[in-house]
Amino acid sequence: MIARIGFALLALMGAARAEPLAYITDQGADAVSVINLAQGHIVETVKVGKKPAGVAVAPGGERIYVSNPEGHSISVVSRRADGTHQVLAEIAAGEGPLGLALDATGQRLFVADWYADRVSVIDTDKLAVTGEIKVGQSPSGMAVSPDNRWLYVANRESDSISVVDLASLRSTAEIAVGKAPFGVTFDPNGPDGPRVLVANVQSGDVSVIDPATRRETRRLKVKSFPYAVAATRDGSRLFVTNQHDDSVSVFDGRSYEPLATISTCGFPEGLAVSPDQTEVLAACWMDDVLAVIDVKGLKMTRKILAGASPRAFGQFIAPDAR
Repeated sequence: MIARIGFALLALMGAARAEPLAYITDQGADAVSVINLAQGHIVETVKVGKKPAGVAVAPGGERIYVSNPEGHSISVVSRRADGTHQVLAEIAAGEGPLGLALDATGQRLFVADWYADRVSVIDTDKLAVTGEIKVGQSPSGMAVSPDNRWLYVANRESDSISVVDLASLRSTAEIAVGKAPFGVTFDPNGPDGPRVLVANVQSGDVSVIDPATRRETRRLKVKSFPYAVAATRDGSRLFVTNQHDDSVSVFDGRSYEPLATISTCGFPEGLAVSPDQTEVLAACWMDDVLAVIDVKGLKMTRKILAGASPRAFGQFIAPDAR
């Protein structure tokens, strides 16, 4: 009987760990809220460095990396076997670390330094900075191509995207986009092949870039201060947070036709599609919540309480295999 109870408990623990978790950087609390998306509430709060903003969750969710712009550091959070979390290390990371991106192997973490116009490279085994890449002015959001060959970096004050060769760790091209690019997403399933999607804060639009030709192919007009872009796994829907409009814009991912503007909550910023592709989650900086949008119905269905001033800039859910 004891053996059966023990086996049942282990099975329940395994099921709990399998439920999707969102890691929300709470800038006003110097913490990360761990939210169980199935249960719809915070299950743990992890103290990190000063004023966290960026986040990158490794495949499998065993490691979570958090940028602390005012603490000039990266917090490395580990998920224990029992499902709880601990901070493994604080890594000094330049003058103003903001955007984060992991390569496809999870062995290199790229850190955009807002004030130093560079991207630092961190070896995730050694937990140390091993290189630097010169890019444009005020780098922010980043995305790595699925083939692990290219890193795309938004240079907010240069109105451009740097294309970094991950073999040589050098910027090989700059692509002109809209005014003040910030969030960057690589979508492998565009109607004409892979595409890079860039939220341009000050011009109020999204640049669509062909990574093969390294040219902008179109602009999608959205609302005020677009912050981040997310695409469903099949590329059929595109979502954009409009920070100063308290809304999310939605486009048909094939035709680029606008489908909806969904009122959400105060200052939506970080954005992600749930692992089962049924919901889109937007972190609302002013209202301390996650807005949950139904992908099919294109309506906000609920709000999940987060911590103080949530940003969630980056990959805040363990990425899916595509």
